Amino acid sequence: MKSKVLALIGLLSFVAPAMAQQRLVDEVKKDISAMTLTVDNYKNSLKKINKALENADTREKAEPWWVAGKIQFFIYDKMMNNKAAGEKIKQTDAAIALIDGYDKFQVALSKDTIFLADKRGNPIIDKKTKKRKFKTKYSKDIVNRVLEHLVDYSAAAGDFYLAGDWANAYKAWDIYCNTAQSEWAKKRKIAEADTIIGYNRFFQGLAAYQNNEYTKAVEKFADARNHNYRKKGLYDAWIDALLKVQDTIYLVSVAHEAHDKLGAKDPRYVRILINYYLKTRNYEEANELLDEVLRSDSTVAEYYNLKGRLIYTQNGVDAALPFYNKAVELNPNYGMGLFDLGNALYSKAIANDDHRSSDAIKLYQEALPYLEKAHRLMPNNEDLKKILSRIYYVIGSNKLDEL
Repeated sequence: MKSKVLALIGLLSFVAPAMAQQRLVDEVKKDISAMTLTVDNYKNSLKKINKALENADTREKAEPWWVAGKIQFFIYDKMMNNKAAGEKIKQTDAAIALIDGYDKFQVALSKDTIFLADKRGNPIIDKKTKKRKFKTKYSKDIVNRVLEHLVDYSAAAGDFYLAGDWANAYKAWDIYCNTAQSEWAKKRKIAEADTIIGYNRFFQGLAAYQNNEYTKAVEKFADARNHNYRKKGLYDAWIDALLKVQDTIYLVSVAHEAHDKLGAKDPRYVRILINYYLKTRNYEEANELLDEVLRSDSTVAEYYNLKGRLIYTQNGVDAALPFYNKAVELNPNYGMGLFDLGNALYSKAIANDDHRSSDAIKLYQEALPYLEKAHRLMPNNEDLKKILSRIYYVIGSNKLDEL
């Protein structure tokens, strides 16, 4: 008899804490069923349920996670209702509740599996899949709640982005895009337009870029393009991210696509391509591209400057000078054009056997106005400083001390 009593005491000591935790879960469920709760009431209920999420007897069950997720969604909804009624709220606090609610729902979903058994306790096997049959208790409610708040995740991402919280902005946009493209959404015939997904992926990429996560940014910009979002801002940001990760081949590919899509709207795309062609000695494609853009728009100084660089590489400085001159004529404040023209004249000067000859000095004097103006426009260009210092030294100018 004594042993039975001890066994019962042992059993009670094991069961009682688990029962207490379940009572806590049931108590919170009852609390949040009231219709007049405030945000603070919900927050107090969240503190209570968090104990069940940490306790070994309940943290492996789906129910407490489901309850915690619901509370966070209630907090979000209540805050939005308060805002609509004219109350000032901290937008990111509401957004954080929405994000955390989603996370808790994901844990609940992962635990919401009840395997079915026959009367003898044997597992029931699905004839088609050959796997054990199961049912869920909370999953349908979770899916419905998340889908009802689908657009809210995009809005929350925007709130985080404006607040400079790049990590949470990235996460909220990820939830929105992934959910919008999920089987859940398809089954409920929720269809976000492809370009809307692309637009959100673009901003998700911007959030990653702002957070110095350039590889992630590149990935999301590519995803945005694949969803038919192909605006200039996308290509510019994509190129910036690729420059950060130093992926030359990918960079050239994106620059080529940007040029093909947008035409000669931005010399930057052409510059990337021409520099790559020069580096790889692919002069034929470089000439074809430059001739194309010059036919398209003959008023862009940089196109003539790039043509000058290409001609310089192939035919030397004298053949390149007319293109450099044309670039500076079109844009007298184009720093790189001024530098390339001055550098070309300097190169002619030092090609003389006597670098101090009258002919060389004449070329130095001709180059100086271009180089000095380029220096004012690009004061941190070290190559420019070196050339100026050499000219000043040769001609004996006291401006050498000013560099």
